[in-house]
This record gives sequence, C-alpha cells and structure tokens, in this order.
Amino acid sequence: MKYTLAIETSCDDTSISILHGIDLISLKTFSQIKDHQKFGGVIPEVASRLHSKYIFLVIKEAIADAAIELKDIDRIAVTGGPGMVNTLQVGITIAKTLSLILGVPLYDIDHIEAHAYSPFINQSINSIPNKAIILIASGGHTELLLKENWDLKVLGRTKDDSIGEAYDKVAKTFGYKYPGGMILDRIASKTTEFEVEAPITRLKNYDFSYSGLKSFVILKNKNKFKPEAIIKGFQNAAIKQLILKVEKAVKEFNIKNVFVGGGVSANSLLRSELGKIKDINLYLPKLKYTGDNAAMIGYLAVLKIRNKLIKESDLKIDADPRREL
Repeated sequence: MKYTLAIETSCDDTSISILHGIDLISLKTFSQIKDHQKFGGVIPEVASRLHSKYIFLVIKEAIADAAIELKDIDRIAVTGGPGMVNTLQVGITIAKTLSLILGVPLYDIDHIEAHAYSPFINQSINSIPNKAIILIASGGHTELLLKENWDLKVLGRTKDDSIGEAYDKVAKTFGYKYPGGMILDRIASKTTEFEVEAPITRLKNYDFSYSGLKSFVILKNKNKFKPEAIIKGFQNAAIKQLILKVEKAVKEFNIKNVFVGGGVSANSLLRSELGKIKDINLYLPKLKYTGDNAAMIGYLAVLKIRNKLIKESDLKIDADPRREL
C-alpha cells in the first residue's frame, strides 16, 4: 500500500495528513484562530503568512507521528480550491515542491467534494452509497448537492452569506469572539429563555439566503429581549432553513441517504434535527473531521485514484479560489 501526504490550506487551518492506503495514520493541524480573533474574522494576508511560517513544522510533525520518513511518501494531494487564493497558493506551492523533489505524482483535490465524503474517512469504498443528498454547511459555503455514483450536481447554494458566516457576524454583534458558531450553539442549546421568533428564508428552489436573518438579528431590539432569546431564535431559524431543503430534496428525488459535511455539521441542533427526519440514512462526519482538515483531502484522493477518476496534475496547477463543482 502507498503512502499519501495531503495538504489543506484553503482558509485558516494548516492541516497535513498521511494515509497508508485508505487508512489515516496521521493528522496534524495548526489553527490560526487566536491570530484572527482580534480582527473578528480571517484576514487572508495574515493567514497566508502563518501558513508559510508553520507548514513545514506541521509536515514534520505529521511524518514523525506516522513513524515514516519523507522519502516514504508515494504521492501528494493538495486542496486546489475553492478557498482564499493567498492561502491556497501556499499549500499548492509546497505540494508542487514536494512532488518535484520526491519524484512522486501530485493530485489536485476539490475542497467541497472532500467535505462531501468526510463522513466516510477510514472506511472502505464499499461503505459509500451510490446515491445521496449532500448538505455542505460551513463558514464559507452552504450548498445542497445530488450524488449519483461519482457525479455531484449542485441543487442549490447560498445567494449571499453562508450559514457559518451568518453565525460569526451575529456573534460579533453580541460581543463574542470569532469564530462564533460554537459559542452561539452552546448559548442557544442551554438557554431556557423563550426564543425570539426569527424569519425563515423560504426560497422556492434549493438555494439558501442568510443575509435577511442576519440583519433581522442585528437590528432586533436588544433592550427589549435578552441576548439568549435572540440567539436561540436565530439558531432555530438558521438550522430550520437547512432542514427544510434537505427534506424537500429527499422527497423529490426519492433518495434516503443524506451526507453532511463542513464546520457547521458539528452544530448540535443541526445534528439533532437531521436525526429526526424520518426514513433516512444519515451520515455525519466525526467532530474532528467537520472543519477544514487534510484527512478528507487525502481520503478523497485515494478514493478517486483507486477508481481511476482523477489524473495526475502537472506543476502548472494554480489556486482556483472560486472553483465550482
């Protein structure tokens, strides 16, 4: 079996994984959260500099953790997009360099597609259903996909803010630090306050919209309602929009398998509400694979290589920040 080294630098996590065959044997991630908290969000220039500063250290740690040497690596996989162009370029440059020095093939992996398969990390190919409805919910993306064999079709995506972005902006209005998703989820799930009813966007197709909900919460009279009540109403409305779209797709396409990926897939209310949908087979990633991580990049690379669904990339590849499936 071959060793795959995977690199993920699409945003503010410097993540390196090593797989032996399809088995994940090492995952090391350096988080930049503390460096961006003072700005209230990710600053691309800061993120790219930090990736450049720490990526070799993270690679060294991952290799040591896997108990192998750099020369044992048989192939390199890297996130090519979507993401922030500055940060993607750091990972791609290192990936191309390693590919050239080691004389091993290089593979360009799609970030969204990797999230789609994150519930199956460390599992065999045979465990992945051929047809599924896939929900990707994160700080940068909110998309609903239709999977038929290895083809992924976009049914709908956000027209403005992603759900994770809305969480961060709402959290900021209440004085909470970035990232706001886990903070608001914890507050909403623990409060006994009666929720402030917030509007649920109901676009006719499978697209999403969170700018209206975000604005509603920001403009809501905080003197009249307790913050916990507003936050609880925001979370209920934000998650309900996702649930409605998933339920609609399951019914329309008569597909019972539902995959979920992305940072917001760690949200406790989302997991609970998805679990209440009748007659579906729900596939959720482990919490450690919900955020941006190189494990999903390496795993998808191995899946596609084994099924002859991907070609080696040349050294001319570049970041594709606005890549679409």
